[in-house]
Amino acid sequence: MFNFIKVGFIALTLILTVSAVYADKHPEEIGNKDCMECHVDVTPDAVKQWEESAHGFTGVKCGVCHGDEFNFSKIPANTTCRGCHAKQVENNFMADKSCAMCHPAHTFTVHKQKDYR
Repeated sequence: MFNFIKVGFIALTLILTVSAVYADKHPEEIGNKDCMECHVDVTPDAVKQWEESAHGFTGVKCGVCHGDEFNFSKIPANTTCRGCHAKQVENNFMADKSCAMCHPAHTFTVHKQKDYR
């Protein structure tokens, strides 16, 4: 019985470790391709949302938030947002939460200025 529990624990540890290591890996090689080359076909709704968002209007490309093939992040950390939105992140009254909790992926809206003074 003890060996069964030991083997189960080792298997679970390996599964969790592999999941953690590969959790934010991009599923395909990106190389020098523009993200839109694939995503216009693979995730057309996300592309449309991005095109209609503040980031799309201002030309903020995917890699600015999501990184590249070697440092890819499916859901960017608040530290990534801070790169361009330092004042907003600083004034975030829910600092322990991800920016993406209130700003769903690719549907960013412009808030009233008074909220960030």
